[in-house]
Amino acid sequence: MFKNNTLTKAIKLSFLVGGAAMVLPSSFVAAQVNEGVDANSVEKIQVTGSRIKRTDLESASPISIISAEDIKLGGFTSIEQVLQQSTASSGMATGAATNNGGAGAARINLRGLGSNRTLVLVNGRRMVNSGTGADSSVDLNTIPLATIERVEVLKDGASAVYGSDAIAGVVNIITKTHFDGLELSMGYAGSAKGDANTGDISLVTGGGGEKGHFVLGLSYVNRGKAMQGDRDFSACPDNDFDSTGACQSGSSYIPGGNYNSGDGWGTLDSDKNWTEGYDAYNYADSSYLYTPQKRIGLFANANYDVNQDTQVYLETLYTKRTSTQQMAPSPISATLTADATGNPFGVATSMRRRMTEVGDRVFDQVTDTLRTVVGAQGLWDVGSGYEWDVSYSYGRNDATDRSSNYINLTKLYNTMDSSVCNDVGIPCQDWFVGEGELSADTIDYISYTDQATGGNEFNIVNLNLTGDLFELPAGFVGFAAGAEYRREKGWYQPDAVTVAGDGSASAQEATSGSFDTTQFYAEFAIPLLADLPLVKTLSIDAAVRWFDYSTFDSDTTWKMGLSWHVNDDLMIRGVASTAFRAPTVDELYGGDVGSYDYLTDPCSGYGGSDSSSSLYQTCQSEIGNTSYQYTDGQIENTYTTVANLTPEQADTVTVGVVYNPHDIEGLSLTLDYFNIEVSNAISRISTQTYLDQCYAGESSYCDVLNITRDEVTGNIDYMESPLTNVGTIETRGVDMNMAYVFEAMGFDWSVDLDATRLLEYTEDDVEYTGKIDGTNGGFAKWKSNLGIKMGQDDWTLSWKARYIGSMTDDYYASYDLVQDVSSVTYHDLAAQYFVNDTWSISAGVDNLFDKTPPYIYSWNNANTVPEVYDVMGRYYHAKVTARF
Repeated sequence: MFKNNTLTKAIKLSFLVGGAAMVLPSSFVAAQVNEGVDANSVEKIQVTGSRIKRTDLESASPISIISAEDIKLGGFTSIEQVLQQSTASSGMATGAATNNGGAGAARINLRGLGSNRTLVLVNGRRMVNSGTGADSSVDLNTIPLATIERVEVLKDGASAVYGSDAIAGVVNIITKTHFDGLELSMGYAGSAKGDANTGDISLVTGGGGEKGHFVLGLSYVNRGKAMQGDRDFSACPDNDFDSTGACQSGSSYIPGGNYNSGDGWGTLDSDKNWTEGYDAYNYADSSYLYTPQKRIGLFANANYDVNQDTQVYLETLYTKRTSTQQMAPSPISATLTADATGNPFGVATSMRRRMTEVGDRVFDQVTDTLRTVVGAQGLWDVGSGYEWDVSYSYGRNDATDRSSNYINLTKLYNTMDSSVCNDVGIPCQDWFVGEGELSADTIDYISYTDQATGGNEFNIVNLNLTGDLFELPAGFVGFAAGAEYRREKGWYQPDAVTVAGDGSASAQEATSGSFDTTQFYAEFAIPLLADLPLVKTLSIDAAVRWFDYSTFDSDTTWKMGLSWHVNDDLMIRGVASTAFRAPTVDELYGGDVGSYDYLTDPCSGYGGSDSSSSLYQTCQSEIGNTSYQYTDGQIENTYTTVANLTPEQADTVTVGVVYNPHDIEGLSLTLDYFNIEVSNAISRISTQTYLDQCYAGESSYCDVLNITRDEVTGNIDYMESPLTNVGTIETRGVDMNMAYVFEAMGFDWSVDLDATRLLEYTEDDVEYTGKIDGTNGGFAKWKSNLGIKMGQDDWTLSWKARYIGSMTDDYYASYDLVQDVSSVTYHDLAAQYFVNDTWSISAGVDNLFDKTPPYIYSWNNANTVPEVYDVMGRYYHAKVTARF
């Protein structure tokens, strides 16, 4: 495998791009670079981050390249699994282990800045946002692995070249456009525990002649489930077992009910005798650890030469995804009146109950995603000649989101009120009964399936032109320019019960809206110096983009880059740029969503404060009773959006060196410093801060919250928490890469080390560097991937070590709970063998030593953070491929 000299050159050249993490396919590089061939005869290509076609792969910006060969060797079934292992990925990104809130999607979160700040392209053009509706980022499940030729990851801002969203970076997925023959692959994977069994099959065929070429493909993935109850670390909430192995922690919402008539919480026996205390409910046992999913993908690429100067082309992707998540039965709470049916206490009584009679909550999504591009490209024979490209892109995502075994709380309350149920003929239920004692009529009456629909759509027209403007003493000035018109819309329609606020989920209104934008850009590659002492070449890359949105005023963004080749071995590079992210449909037109937030009412105990203070005066005017003592806890809050949001703005800087010593053939070293500062970030206000400022006398904060209080109790019964342009984010760090390809002991070797040192991550003046929690994910100071391959012509053996540095969980620091979380290293082994020219097999094991994820105090799921750590344990995979 490694003895192909062209491939060795490809590996080295891939790192010249900017610290590539993996290997470029030889078919790509061999077509572009061949030692001993005059540069003028080599085809020019585009590298992600620039639209200017060049004769080399070197770039002022750091780029990692992932090849299809490495994807196959790793046994992956989604490109998200590959990208989330990147050292540039941090924070929290949804994937297969996200059971609560993921809705089956898979997303990438570069630099921890959020998936909506990473731009995903397919062949240099936008991919439609996708999910359950009005989504702000791309679901990577929509791109079948079988169609991928390689993935280029630009770890730098690129709004001047690509427009909105390219703040943290760009993921550009390049699909197969030239494929001859037929390839059939079948894979199977599963955990050492015998669950999460996953099968995949793909078929790719292609062919053509002198005038054109086509590629067609089919992909199918069936991913199995794993339960939290089947792992020791997640079988019990808080990992809290007693000596017998029974769970001691859990929920106070228990089967059969938990009651409080004023003497504390307790349970009732079959004779309705009350006993203080209760056994906590283990809700983890019903929850997925790894979510099941089925995907079928179809793809096609075709091109045809109309004449010598013009080619037409077509790209099509279609994916259908069905996915499921599962959680314990719904918890409900209510206050039953003294005369409620069966009330043995004779006074109003609070109840908490786990609705096991109705069944586990099951969340199902069915999504259909289509993306089609039609276009033409060719040569404009003017001056030195210009290449042109015009295209139309259409993308649409439609989704149905079902939640089974939900509870209609309004109907539930009706069954408790005899004056209602007797009058209108609905079931009157005695709620002071044990598990399984609810009547079938009651269950049928109060339970329902919540069904929502949603989607996303875009229409894009692009025009691009690139070529050489004129020649300077140091070389030709490269040029690219273009225009884009894009219209996007999104929608999400919740179930009528949810809209009415009758369900056990928070009330939510519909989302619907659209916007359009017109943009123009220009880019230049200017050679300044060449063939001088200490300056082999010195060039500047410059780009500017003007954009106008229907939702806000026009503006510009720019990029300036410098590439300095000191000699054949050493390159110094740097890029400074501005970037932006336009507000999305869900941010502009999202329906109001109710939430019960844990907040402290400033008027709690205000009667003891200085009567001349703003706090006293404001609370007195609103409540009028100085003896009022509010009990802190959950306060109903309404999350709102506004249509006058402005774009987020970012300043990005990267500075680095690339070293390829000629006396150590095959060695490449890169070091890059990055700094990203986001201002005007779209985020929800800090409700507690605004509350405190409001009652401290700052009336402008009160205007934002729009507070109203109950006239009888004085409690806050309505307040708003809007999205605004108030956020700030700053992150900086260093990326390092070492790649070495060599021959030793009769084998061909490649060694690749990627590492990232996070120096700072601050959001809204809160420091997250070196910290982890269940809300924001992990921001390890150190992350690294070390990969070693050895092989010969017909086999390859691979070992990879994935390291996540130690972190601190101080989410509950106010309760004196601060946890030091140790570092974790995962070891993966894989091998590939080419039986003959037709058949090949590959197999491997991930997490070879079955490393258990660390327990996290502020866990969001499974007692850990599944978006950061491997929760599956040892995992086996194998694949058979036949090519004809």
